Amino acid sequence: MATTTLTNATFEQVVRTNDIVFVDFWAAWCGPCRQFAPVFEKASEAHPDIVFGKIDTEAERQISAAAQVTSIPTLMAFREGILVFSQAGALPAAALEQVIQGVKAIDMTEVHAQVARQQELHDLPREIQQADFAPKWSQGATVIDVREPMEYAAGHVPGAVLMPLRSVPEAAAGLPTDQPVYVICASGNRSLQATDFLRQNGIEAYSVAGGTGAWVSAGREVVTGPDPRA
Repeated sequence: MATTTLTNATFEQVVRTNDIVFVDFWAAWCGPCRQFAPVFEKASEAHPDIVFGKIDTEAERQISAAAQVTSIPTLMAFREGILVFSQAGALPAAALEQVIQGVKAIDMTEVHAQVARQQELHDLPREIQQADFAPKWSQGATVIDVREPMEYAAGHVPGAVLMPLRSVPEAAAGLPTDQPVYVICASGNRSLQATDFLRQNGIEAYSVAGGTGAWVSAGREVVTGPDPRA
């Protein structure tokens, strides 16, 4: 099966109505794009059960912007309408074949469950007010403090676990997924960033509005010193 040219008018329907769709974002002036084109074309002939679409980023700027394509060539793969792979750079034939087999092997039941979970979390408020957070804390809720160690040592909510913002992507795997996690920083900015990341990874997280500053201003208890678990 030959590759198909996709446009703003056809892209969504093609992705939605076909099981697997691979999309090559390219441009005529791009050398690596020209190198990848015959590899992509050959793969389309070897896998007639898959739709291989090409999007000219110069002609279809709207799609490219919506897909957040910042480098070309960029290869994306969709299964049952869901983006399951995205990578910039020209792949050699063997690597492309490996990606194709990987996409075919994906358990879509699990993927749909993850998408549903992310939508569920997206519909929840991102922040919790201090008055609502205090009783959660008193009941032993999981609280992480995403400030830096020196800030944490100067005064933190009792029981809060130190997890500097930069470490959240790596440390998130240790957080519970069956109960809410409350994220606190100094004023509420860093905690919102961490909350968004955690929700993207299926964790029900809430940013504590006003942060530790508002906690202290309300006359609530704080503890000084480093995290003993560090």
